[in-house]
Amino acid sequence: MLEKGKISPRQAGQLVFMSIHATIILFVPAITATAAGHDAWLSTFTGSLFGLITLAIVSWLSVKHPGQNLFQYSETVFGKYIGKLIGLAYVWLFLHMVAIIVREFGDFMTTSFMPNTPLSVFNFSLLVLCAWAVIAGLEAIARMNEFIIILVVSFLLLIITLSIARWDLGFLLPFYSRGIMPILEGAQAPAAWHGEVVWLAVIIPFMTRPGRAFLAGASGIIGSAILLTTGVVAALAVLGPELVSSFRFPFHLFTRTINIGDLLTRFEPVVMTTWVAGVFLKTSIFYYCASLGLAQVLGLSEYRLVVLPLGVMAGTLSILLFPDVTVLSQFLGEIWPRYSISIYFLGLPSLFLAVTLIREKIFGTKFGGNKRD
Repeated sequence: MLEKGKISPRQAGQLVFMSIHATIILFVPAITATAAGHDAWLSTFTGSLFGLITLAIVSWLSVKHPGQNLFQYSETVFGKYIGKLIGLAYVWLFLHMVAIIVREFGDFMTTSFMPNTPLSVFNFSLLVLCAWAVIAGLEAIARMNEFIIILVVSFLLLIITLSIARWDLGFLLPFYSRGIMPILEGAQAPAAWHGEVVWLAVIIPFMTRPGRAFLAGASGIIGSAILLTTGVVAALAVLGPELVSSFRFPFHLFTRTINIGDLLTRFEPVVMTTWVAGVFLKTSIFYYCASLGLAQVLGLSEYRLVVLPLGVMAGTLSILLFPDVTVLSQFLGEIWPRYSISIYFLGLPSLFLAVTLIREKIFGTKFGGNKRD
């Protein structure tokens, strides 16, 4: 077995939360506010629930194929060659996501804090740290996350709480004034972010109780949805929908408005610290999935052999894919939701489900029973 570590359902749920929330809080408020205006918080919560659909499918597949992860039951369901092609498609997804996350990190740092530092310095520094975490293994990543998630959630709740005195709920009114279509349009980005829970299909066999995968993932998704929606409400109530939609990182601007008696101000370092910690964890998760997946597709006995080559590829892609932060923001708001949901987060998982059912019901194929822990 390429991975010998085990994590609990609680740790899996925490990893799901961090894999979604680490980057969504900075980018999605502007994207949803552009589409839905003062109803952006409705878009955020509605879109977030999409992740439960993807989670339900991958959890069901894990029950039908006990002891196998996404890359293994790809070959079980579709055969060796087609299964390997699908496995490589998911390796590309995870590698692509690593490159995007690293670029998000680099652009945020160069735009908001250190504009004179080359983008490559931030990107490759992050990847070096994440490579160390991936080599340490899934169990080490989960244990680090137990501390980092407390840091991220506590600081975020603190910032939101300190902002309440400046809230103007009039910015949220009137509800539903533009109809359902702007809300659904704004829901696409948070739906794509929460659809990233598909990565859980890679590590379910390494859970101490795989039968609780759905509950673990649902707790992470719902926790992220609630906290994200609260953050969007706070940003809208302080800045208004026009300002939220016009800034690339509105939550960073929102943080700068906090001023408690001229004593508690300048919370931007808090945002930077918590976001860097969260991005480190999120990048490590998808970097790990790409490394493990490639090793399984290639039939290697050790996934650590591919960690460094994949890191170099991800770092190079993070610089070459997008010429600037404007193109990155447009990609995340307009292209990424349709591309990722239609193929990886809903399309292929639904195909797995359909083929599994057809082979069971029509051809009588047995896939390993319905074992649950």
